[in-house]
Amino acid sequence: MKKVILGIITILSLSTYSQNRYELLDGGKEKLFLSDSISKMAQSGFISNQPIVVLDGKPFRYQDLKKQKLPLSKIAIEKIIAIDKQKGINIYGSFGEAGVLIITTLKTKVFLLENEDEAQYYLVDKIKAAFNESQLADSPLIAIDGVPFKYNKTHNTIVLPLKRELIYDINFLNKNSSNVIYGKDEIYGAVIITTQK
Repeated sequence: MKKVILGIITILSLSTYSQNRYELLDGGKEKLFLSDSISKMAQSGFISNQPIVVLDGKPFRYQDLKKQKLPLSKIAIEKIIAIDKQKGINIYGSFGEAGVLIITTLKTKVFLLENEDEAQYYLVDKIKAAFNESQLADSPLIAIDGVPFKYNKTHNTIVLPLKRELIYDINFLNKNSSNVIYGKDEIYGAVIITTQK
């Protein structure tokens, strides 16, 4: 009986550990959106619970996610397509045996805050509106209290080191004028965030 209980605990802990590898950058329950999706697909046998995730063309193996997180939030996901094991092997060799998830993201960057609740998405709608009005493009500069924030521009989702309650004001600098203030390379506009002092 003890062996059976130990076996069940081991399987559950491995399943949870596997889920953690596919956690998204969101806080709360949203961070498990992808891992929960993978678990459901794995139950059908279409993929295993350790598939390769191809994010906008860049593959992340299960092994890779031990050292890094997927640079992705749920809100950035546009489409998820699962490729079965045989097709996965044809494309990715032996690593494809676990199956492959192809994830396409929105073309605009998603900026999250450090909050663990809905406040983490506070900037999303504001910045999206600025993109839609063509004030911003591609990878805008983010300036927090006048200091440019450096982020990996190849990532779709960026977590800013700010909580919602610290933000006092948000302004946008048009993509046609951001290079005048911040230098010739800053041609995508700027998000100017002022915090509470």
